[in-house]
Amino acid sequence: MKRYNSGTFYAISDIGLVRSDNEDSYLAKVNAFGDVLLCVSDGMGGRNKGDFASRFLVNGLQSSFDQLDKKFKNEKAIQKWIYKVVKTINSEIFARARMNKEYSKMGTTMSLCIISGDLLVTAQVGDSRIYSLENQQLAQLSTDQSYVEYLIHSKKLDEEGAKSHPERHKITNAIGIRKECSVDFKNFMYFGQKIMLCTDGVYNNVSENDLEMILNSSDTPERKCKQLISFANANGGSDNMAIIIWEGND
Repeated sequence: MKRYNSGTFYAISDIGLVRSDNEDSYLAKVNAFGDVLLCVSDGMGGRNKGDFASRFLVNGLQSSFDQLDKKFKNEKAIQKWIYKVVKTINSEIFARARMNKEYSKMGTTMSLCIISGDLLVTAQVGDSRIYSLENQQLAQLSTDQSYVEYLIHSKKLDEEGAKSHPERHKITNAIGIRKECSVDFKNFMYFGQKIMLCTDGVYNNVSENDLEMILNSSDTPERKCKQLISFANANGGSDNMAIIIWEGND
């Protein structure tokens, strides 16, 4: 097992061309043990509320990640840590919303991955996404927790119909909306593949072909992120955006 992960990454957020506030947040950190934490979050609940929820999530994750005193032992330890932190954050957002009517129904998505040695663990809540680039081909690692994804899974809707479905923005899970929050975990082997996390303002405005083309380019992660923002805004900029691109050093 590799004991230390190193790489180059860049993270960016953009308000887009339609929204008056930016409710998307991100977190990208490598700790002293070489463990990598990447997360994007898309807040919901209207002015100030969504922004608060998404930032509260990434701030809580960062604080807990900074306090780790050893490297993760295995994927079970990673999942346990993520679930414990998310459970606490979910309870705090939910309680704040109950105490203040102005913050009712606020919440946030979370697409998170941790790279530790040769382990890649993803944690999903909502419909932001995690992609990898393997052998120059784009692959979606996360599964959207959304109404249209449920319809697709139930074979009541195809991928093409999902793109224009009137309830395509409706999600079935979020942090802070309910007293309890479920997290969908997946485990993968990590061997240096490129990883991209993004909110729906990106993938709804940039085709998978363009995502793949940009990730395959020889540009830096910073340049790639900025190109994706430009593509999304050129195609309408219909929502806020947050992007992280991680490129490991073999």
